[in-house]
Amino acid sequence: MICTLFAGVSAANLASSPMKAARSRRIALIACLLGLAFTAFYAGTSRGTFVFGDDILMYQVTQAIWDRGEVTVTSPSRRGDVAKAVLGRDRQRFAKYGLGPSLVALPFYGASHELFDRLELTPFVDGFGNERTGTTVFGTGLTNAALGGATVAVTFLLAVELGFPLLVALMTAICLGSATLLAHYSSTFLSEPLSALCLAGAVLGLLKVGKKDSVKGEWPDRWWLAVSGFAAGLAVATKVAHIVLVVPILVWAAVLGWRRERARGLAVHTLYWSFFFSCWLCVVAGYNWVRFGSVISTGYGGEAGMFSTAPEVGLAGLLASPARGVFWYCPVLFLAAAGALAFWRRHRACALAIVAASGAWLLLISRYYQWYGGGCWGPRFLVPLLPLWILPAAEIFARWRRGRGWQTAIVLVVGASLVTTAAALLVPFDGVGQPLSASQAEFEARAWTVAESPLLRSLAYVPEGVVVTAAKLSGRMAIRDEKAANSSLQFPDFAFVRYGSHALLNWTRGSFLLAALALAVAIGLAKGAGGSAQKALLSSPPQ
Repeated sequence: MICTLFAGVSAANLASSPMKAARSRRIALIACLLGLAFTAFYAGTSRGTFVFGDDILMYQVTQAIWDRGEVTVTSPSRRGDVAKAVLGRDRQRFAKYGLGPSLVALPFYGASHELFDRLELTPFVDGFGNERTGTTVFGTGLTNAALGGATVAVTFLLAVELGFPLLVALMTAICLGSATLLAHYSSTFLSEPLSALCLAGAVLGLLKVGKKDSVKGEWPDRWWLAVSGFAAGLAVATKVAHIVLVVPILVWAAVLGWRRERARGLAVHTLYWSFFFSCWLCVVAGYNWVRFGSVISTGYGGEAGMFSTAPEVGLAGLLASPARGVFWYCPVLFLAAAGALAFWRRHRACALAIVAASGAWLLLISRYYQWYGGGCWGPRFLVPLLPLWILPAAEIFARWRRGRGWQTAIVLVVGASLVTTAAALLVPFDGVGQPLSASQAEFEARAWTVAESPLLRSLAYVPEGVVVTAAKLSGRMAIRDEKAANSSLQFPDFAFVRYGSHALLNWTRGSFLLAALALAVAIGLAKGAGGSAQKALLSSPPQ
């Protein structure tokens, strides 16, 4: 939320008239309400448990830093453990994942006992000694609820900065938060929401830098370069491979400097952006040194170079396969594809940066041996790009009043996306999809078989999941279905069901109520701004 709040404050400071100041304050308030609404929604849908290996190990790093002031983990380094540690210096055990998520989660871990001890959440430790449920697991997992909410808010600011009306920008951000994979991953403790926030923040910073005030003729403060560079650096600290995503952003920063002051501007922008970016590179290098005695060793070893997949196989699988195709899991991206040409014409610099970053990332991931992201829901490696990919959809939302054809198409596509999100949140994805232990060969053999699609399997349970969820939230049905006590298909896939906790049921109810109120106020403010703008336009004298 720091980027969101700073964006609003800075916009207000740069305003050159009372009308602009009022609009800037309204934008800031809408962004904050939007972030609050989706943070609350994701907090209500959080699973509160760990089901992967990545989340367990990143949590153990957070735990080690807070409790012991070190970065070693407790998970054993043996086969069969989904959270297998890597042996490093002095034969100590470490996580191979980026440090960024573990650092960001520290406040949530630290506050867990004070905030959630009263919930009496039952801890569970698996056969390898890994903590999978409990007070600190639930509290730490809420990190992504806050990060997901902030990502939605920053996406709204991106759309506003690109010149879209407030209602259009709001609709675009709401679709990101409720109709894409971001909703699912914000209920986990994986790194994707943080990566998405960082990439969106890095682009927002450069949009601010590249915008010249039409009245004052002055360029915004270079602090936005610091925001962009810092966000890009945190993205790399989250996952080192993100370096290919942020290189186009650095080039964009350099071009903005060249356009402003030629050679001097090029040097100043590049160095300024790179300084804040390099702060995180130093953190990554130090973390690698502590773990493995080398600034370039990440712990992935030979796995880091396993680019054995034919690029056409990975690329087609990521975009279109029933098992992992992003257009299957996020149909709203069809609207983005429809608006891409108009977006390219109106926002060439931003579009170029998005295309360059997306192309580099797709080329890299499509060659990786686990291009499908392992045992997860949808193409998780593409989640960081979703805030940028959703922006061209604003061009279509802006055409809402052009006829029933446009309106029908938008409603159908957004509706289909909301249903896929319901499948991800209500139906336990680890209970109906492909097994978490699926090998590359096994997965690719099934990736194009429609009947084997985890999404389609889950969609079959959505009607039942909606009915059962409504009954449980209203108190008309017990939290745990005794007839299905041994089944993995307990609806919904929220923390109160996984824990069997009435206290968490009230948590979810309260979170949903807060989300609905905040979102309603945000929509009201956006509508009011649209009406005010129209009245101002009608009352202004002709030029």
